[in-house]
Amino acid sequence: MTLFGAIEAGGTKFVCGIGSAGHGSRATAVIPTRTPDETFAAVAAFFAS
Repeated sequence: MTLFGAIEAGGTKFVCGIGSAGHGSRATAVIPTRTPDETFAAVAAFFAS
């Protein structure tokens, strides 16, 4: 099964998701926007888990 990742980046939050075409969303996370290092570390941690 092929999984896809997506990021919607805004000024106050990032919304991250993982899913597949056949089974829909498997996991999502809302990450508040902080410093670039903190925000991207949280995004990377979501996709690594």
